[in-house]
Amino acid sequence: MNVADADLVNTLQPDMASVMLAPGHRHSVGIMTAMQIREQLDKNIPLYGVFEAQNVMDILTFFDNGVIQGVQLPSQTTEDAVTLLHDRSVPVIQVREPVEVMLEAVADSIVIDTAAEIGTSFDWQSVPPKPLRKKPIMLTGDWTVDNLQTAMTQVQPEWVAIATAVEVDGVKDLALLSQLVTIAHQN
Repeated sequence: MNVADADLVNTLQPDMASVMLAPGHRHSVGIMTAMQIREQLDKNIPLYGVFEAQNVMDILTFFDNGVIQGVQLPSQTTEDAVTLLHDRSVPVIQVREPVEVMLEAVADSIVIDTAAEIGTSFDWQSVPPKPLRKKPIMLTGDWTVDNLQTAMTQVQPEWVAIATAVEVDGVKDLALLSQLVTIAHQN
């Protein structure tokens, strides 16, 4: 997400937005840009910071200064780190494998990345049924109007992350974004 995307997000009113805060990642932004995004973004839309290998104190800098209202962490993040964030009332979403949604987790929610290897498709059956899950889930992937409804029907996630698949030449397409957000909100 960049500053220009904030207006699109405000128009669509999703449940949350995210900003990549992992140095070296192609979509990553610095703290000043993240602050501009937060300023531009509707105050009712929580902004989650997506981190990769930062320490808890760096993450808390963004949270304590009101830049983000929650975090998304990689699977290798320790439970101790998640607990430290919880001690400061930081909502945590953590990336996990599908089978792990049946296990107890310190994180508030689990992210399952459905982006499969090129030439393969995600096995929806690998995600346990909703009654067996210990935490709410968010699916990420390369969503289209055709596959998002299938995912929503078969997996019944609480949220889906809609990101780069809605870009045309690096710019988010409002019409496609609107279609995908409508599908997500209808489920």
